Amino acid sequence: MSSLAVQTLVPRVTRFLQPGHLAVSAEPMQITTILGSCVAVCLFDPQRRIGGMNHFMLPLFGGGGASSPRFGNVAMTELLESVRAAGGRLPFMQARVFGGACMFSQMESATHLGQKNSDLAIEFLSRHHIDVIQRETGGNRGRKLIFRTDEGNACLNLI
Repeated sequence: MSSLAVQTLVPRVTRFLQPGHLAVSAEPMQITTILGSCVAVCLFDPQRRIGGMNHFMLPLFGGGGASSPRFGNVAMTELLESVRAAGGRLPFMQARVFGGACMFSQMESATHLGQKNSDLAIEFLSRHHIDVIQRETGGNRGRKLIFRTDEGNACLNLI
């Protein structure tokens, strides 16, 4: 007689993340977003099983107008603060970084918008001593990203 592993289905709230937004949860949540030159960072505390994701469009908020997580420097700070407020602990956090494509060949350069977005995320994580356990950035195609906050895993498909 063979034994079959029984997979427990975890009920998850699902959320589609628009550009310029973030979502964090201490409860099981599945977050989906679509990326081009934008970047999404997934933060996860594997001990507390708390995670979240941001989705930003531009690297730096210059100070004119309202501050918003559409900008990487704002989105990264808000994501880190929100994961910590939900109970995540900085020494245990891990990050996954996605997006940053150059969507138009005529804009290809070493400093295209997607590259600037990716660089900002990586520099922020390094400055806060957060390990980047997965990085899939660059290229010239969009990506569909699904992140599960309680497991810390991500599924990525090129589109």
